[in-house]
Amino acid sequence: MRVIRADTLSELLVGKGRHLSHWLVLEETGQTLASLYQRVPKLEYEWLFLETPYADFLKRSPVVLRINDAPDELLQAFAQDPRKGVSPGIVVASQASEDAVLTHLRRCLSVAFYGDRQGMLRYYHPDVAAVLFATPEHVSQAWFGPIERWIWHGEAHPRTPAASAWHALCADDEVSVQHVDPLRQAEAAAQLALTAGQEAALERHIRVMRAWKAFRQPGERLDDPAAYRRFLASAYLEQALGRQSDPAVALEEPMQPPSQWSAT
Repeated sequence: MRVIRADTLSELLVGKGRHLSHWLVLEETGQTLASLYQRVPKLEYEWLFLETPYADFLKRSPVVLRINDAPDELLQAFAQDPRKGVSPGIVVASQASEDAVLTHLRRCLSVAFYGDRQGMLRYYHPDVAAVLFATPEHVSQAWFGPIERWIWHGEAHPRTPAASAWHALCADDEVSVQHVDPLRQAEAAAQLALTAGQEAALERHIRVMRAWKAFRQPGERLDDPAAYRRFLASAYLEQALGRQSDPAVALEEPMQPPSQWSAT
């Protein structure tokens, strides 16, 4: 597998001769559906939390939309501002059926970490996706299933304005995907587990975000590259990275109320 980088989302929505379908996975911010309905009155979407242990919390469920069937206006709004224009989210690409893709995306919600701990993973937030997928050697092939590309905006540790780029984690040769019955695939697959590299990356990300919230100057924004560069070079960050942390901040116990599900 490999990561490719592009300046625009449209550059990554190319299937190199194969027909790829694409889905938006958007986090529910409390205003996501209202924003979507303003753009697309006859909106068709799926709740990501349906048929999962989190089905009781549909009001906080991410939504999944098939890009190929959505108006260009919606995709353009997301591409221009992938965090606030519509809602934070990611894109996945596949040749498989929508049922197979949804089954796999729902499977990816629950992961094992630190050996015997389990939790819900917010992989659909671009900051978390960057941490999980930016280093291919730390990613298990099990993340792909029927998916050929995981696409997100931004980098795990942006330091320059150029960090505001699009990235895609691509399967090996983008052909080694599983075209099997989604029900059989779900039954046969073991629970996803974070690798040691992913755990370490999440730990660092958590410490950085905690330090940013504690020590940023009034008015500074995380999406301001200059402000974030100054923070990354500060003594405060060095102190924060020396502390122990726990990826359970980005991974939550399965039945925690959604209000306690940490962002980043």
